[in-house]
Amino acid sequence: MPLPRLWRPLGAVLLIVLPCVAAAAPAAKGTSPATGSSLPARKPGLWEVTLAAHAAQGPGSAMQPEVTVRQCTSTAVEPVMLLALLPAQENCSRTHVTRRTGQGGGHEIAMTCSTHQSPVQGRMELWGDLQSVYGGTFSVRFPQAPQNNVGPVRFQGRWLGRCGAGQRAGDMLLPNGITVNVADDAARVQGHAH
Repeated sequence: MPLPRLWRPLGAVLLIVLPCVAAAAPAAKGTSPATGSSLPARKPGLWEVTLAAHAAQGPGSAMQPEVTVRQCTSTAVEPVMLLALLPAQENCSRTHVTRRTGQGGGHEIAMTCSTHQSPVQGRMELWGDLQSVYGGTFSVRFPQAPQNNVGPVRFQGRWLGRCGAGQRAGDMLLPNGITVNVADDAARVQGHAH
Protein backbone atom coordinates (compact mmCIF):
# COMPACT_ATOMS: atom_id res chain seq x y z
CA MET A 1 0.00 0.00 0.00
CA PRO A 2 1.63 3.30 -1.01
CA LEU A 3 2.33 5.82 1.67
CA PRO A 4 0.66 9.22 1.43
CA ARG A 5 2.70 11.87 -0.36
CA LEU A 6 4.35 14.13 2.19
CA TRP A 7 5.71 16.64 -0.26
CA ARG A 8 3.09 19.30 -0.87
CA PRO A 9 3.89 22.99 -1.27
CA LEU A 10 3.62 25.18 1.84
CA GLY A 11 2.16 22.40 3.98
CA ALA A 12 5.17 20.20 3.34
CA VAL A 13 7.16 21.57 6.27
CA LEU A 14 4.30 20.91 8.71
CA LEU A 15 4.00 17.38 7.42
CA ILE A 16 7.73 16.93 7.76
CA VAL A 17 7.94 18.29 11.28
CA LEU A 18 4.98 16.69 12.99
CA PRO A 19 5.75 13.02 12.15
CA CYS A 20 9.37 13.57 13.09
CA VAL A 21 8.69 14.50 16.66
CA ALA A 22 7.57 10.95 17.37
CA ALA A 23 10.91 9.72 16.12
CA ALA A 24 12.93 12.21 18.07
CA ALA A 25 11.06 12.01 21.37
CA PRO A 26 12.67 8.78 22.62
CA ALA A 27 16.15 10.10 21.91
CA ALA A 28 15.38 13.32 23.76
CA LYS A 29 14.18 11.41 26.82
CA GLY A 30 17.16 9.05 26.69
CA THR A 31 15.05 5.91 26.24
CA SER A 32 16.50 5.11 22.82
CA PRO A 33 20.22 5.76 23.06
CA ALA A 34 22.40 5.76 19.99
CA THR A 35 24.30 2.52 19.55
CA GLY A 36 27.36 4.46 18.41
CA SER A 37 28.43 7.73 19.97
CA SER A 38 25.75 10.12 21.21
CA LEU A 39 23.94 12.50 18.89
CA PRO A 40 25.92 15.61 18.00
CA ALA A 41 24.52 18.90 19.28
CA ARG A 42 24.41 22.38 17.83
CA LYS A 43 25.18 25.43 19.93
CA PRO A 44 22.07 26.54 21.88
CA GLY A 45 20.25 29.53 20.41
CA LEU A 46 18.51 30.47 17.18
CA TRP A 47 19.43 28.60 14.00
CA GLU A 48 18.32 29.30 10.46
CA VAL A 49 18.17 26.06 8.45
CA THR A 50 17.60 25.93 4.69
CA LEU A 51 16.61 22.76 2.84
CA ALA A 52 17.44 22.68 -0.88
CA ALA A 53 14.75 22.15 -3.50
CA HIS A 54 14.04 18.43 -3.90
CA ALA A 55 11.49 15.82 -4.97
CA ALA A 56 10.59 12.26 -4.06
CA GLN A 57 12.07 9.71 -6.45
CA GLY A 58 8.79 8.33 -7.80
CA PRO A 59 7.48 9.21 -11.26
CA GLY A 60 5.45 12.40 -11.35
CA SER A 61 6.84 13.66 -8.03
CA ALA A 62 6.66 17.44 -7.88
CA MET A 63 9.78 19.45 -7.18
CA GLN A 64 9.53 21.15 -3.80
CA PRO A 65 11.02 24.62 -3.51
CA GLU A 66 13.81 25.61 -1.16
CA VAL A 67 12.49 25.94 2.40
CA THR A 68 13.97 27.93 5.30
CA VAL A 69 12.96 27.47 8.95
CA ARG A 70 14.22 29.01 12.17
CA GLN A 71 14.78 26.78 15.18
CA CYS A 72 15.22 27.91 18.79
CA THR A 73 17.18 25.15 20.48
CA SER A 74 18.70 24.37 23.87
CA THR A 75 20.78 21.55 25.27
CA ALA A 76 17.61 19.83 26.55
CA VAL A 77 15.66 19.87 23.26
CA GLU A 78 18.51 19.60 20.75
CA PRO A 79 18.10 15.82 20.14
CA VAL A 80 14.54 16.55 18.99
CA MET A 81 15.40 19.71 17.05
CA LEU A 82 18.40 18.28 15.21
CA LEU A 83 16.36 15.40 13.77
CA ALA A 84 13.22 17.46 13.08
CA LEU A 85 14.24 17.90 9.43
CA LEU A 86 13.89 14.22 8.58
CA PRO A 87 10.44 13.35 7.18
CA ALA A 88 8.17 10.37 7.73
CA GLN A 89 9.46 8.94 10.99
CA GLU A 90 7.56 7.44 13.84
CA ASN A 91 8.53 4.77 16.31
CA CYS A 92 12.30 4.83 15.81
CA SER A 93 13.76 1.72 17.36
CA ARG A 94 17.45 2.19 16.56
CA THR A 95 19.72 5.17 16.08
CA HIS A 96 23.38 4.71 15.25
CA VAL A 97 25.81 7.66 15.25
CA THR A 98 29.27 7.43 13.72
CA ARG A 99 31.80 10.22 14.10
CA ARG A 100 33.89 10.58 10.94
CA THR A 101 37.57 11.28 11.34
CA GLY A 102 39.97 12.76 8.86
CA GLN A 103 39.38 15.55 6.39
CA GLY A 104 36.06 17.27 6.99
CA GLY A 105 35.11 15.16 10.00
CA GLY A 106 31.43 15.25 10.83
CA HIS A 107 28.84 12.66 11.79
CA GLU A 108 26.69 10.02 10.12
CA ILE A 109 23.36 9.18 11.74
CA ALA A 110 21.37 6.11 10.67
CA MET A 111 17.88 5.40 11.98
CA THR A 112 15.45 2.52 11.70
CA CYS A 113 11.89 3.73 12.12
CA SER A 114 8.36 3.08 10.90
CA THR A 115 5.48 5.18 9.69
CA HIS A 116 1.96 3.95 9.07
CA GLN A 117 3.28 0.55 10.22
CA SER A 118 5.77 0.39 7.33
CA PRO A 119 9.55 0.37 7.74
CA VAL A 120 11.52 3.57 7.10
CA GLN A 121 15.28 3.95 6.95
CA GLY A 122 16.69 7.42 7.56
CA ARG A 123 20.22 8.64 7.10
CA MET A 124 21.73 12.04 7.90
CA GLU A 125 25.25 13.27 7.30
CA LEU A 126 26.50 16.37 9.14
CA TRP A 127 29.63 18.44 8.75
CA GLY A 128 30.77 21.77 10.10
CA ASP A 129 31.45 23.01 13.60
CA LEU A 130 27.78 23.00 14.78
CA GLN A 131 28.71 26.19 16.66
CA SER A 132 28.27 28.81 13.93
CA VAL A 133 27.57 26.90 10.72
CA TYR A 134 26.92 23.38 9.53
CA GLY A 135 25.62 21.51 6.52
CA GLY A 136 24.62 18.06 5.49
CA THR A 137 22.29 15.79 3.61
CA PHE A 138 19.47 13.47 4.54
CA SER A 139 17.90 10.54 2.73
CA VAL A 140 14.79 8.57 3.61
CA ARG A 141 14.06 5.11 2.19
CA PHE A 142 10.69 3.34 2.22
CA PRO A 143 11.46 -0.34 1.37
CA GLN A 144 7.77 -1.14 0.78
CA ALA A 145 7.09 2.03 -1.26
CA PRO A 146 10.31 3.07 -3.03
CA GLN A 147 8.45 5.68 -5.10
CA ASN A 148 8.35 7.75 -1.89
CA ASN A 149 12.13 7.64 -1.35
CA VAL A 150 13.66 11.06 -0.79
CA GLY A 151 17.22 12.21 -1.01
CA PRO A 152 19.85 13.00 -0.69
CA VAL A 153 18.48 16.43 0.25
CA ARG A 154 21.07 19.08 1.07
CA PHE A 155 20.60 21.46 3.98
CA GLN A 156 22.64 24.12 5.70
CA GLY A 157 22.32 25.95 8.96
CA ARG A 158 23.76 29.08 10.49
CA TRP A 159 23.63 30.34 14.05
CA LEU A 160 21.88 33.70 14.33
CA GLY A 161 22.42 34.35 18.06
CA ARG A 162 20.24 34.03 21.11
CA CYS A 163 16.60 33.07 20.68
CA GLY A 164 14.32 36.07 20.35
CA ALA A 165 12.03 37.53 22.99
CA GLY A 166 9.02 35.31 23.44
CA GLN A 167 10.67 32.27 21.85
CA ARG A 168 10.93 29.01 23.77
CA ALA A 169 13.35 26.14 23.27
CA GLY A 170 11.75 23.82 20.73
CA ASP A 171 10.06 26.58 18.71
CA MET A 172 10.32 26.24 14.95
CA LEU A 173 9.19 29.13 12.76
CA LEU A 174 7.86 27.80 9.45
CA PRO A 175 7.94 29.65 6.12
CA ASN A 176 4.20 30.36 6.34
CA GLY A 177 4.71 32.29 9.61
CA ILE A 178 3.36 29.56 11.90
CA THR A 179 5.44 28.59 14.93
CA VAL A 180 5.26 25.02 16.19
CA ASN A 181 7.02 23.76 19.28
CA VAL A 182 8.66 20.51 18.26
CA ALA A 183 9.60 19.61 21.84
CA ASP A 184 6.00 20.02 23.07
CA ASP A 185 4.73 17.94 20.14
CA ALA A 186 7.31 15.23 20.96
CA ALA A 187 6.17 15.13 24.58
CA ARG A 188 2.51 14.80 23.48
CA VAL A 189 3.32 11.98 21.07
CA GLN A 190 5.38 10.21 23.74
CA GLY A 191 2.49 10.58 26.22
CA HIS A 192 0.03 9.00 23.77
CA ALA A 193 2.37 6.08 23.18
CA HIS A 194 1.84 4.82 26.73
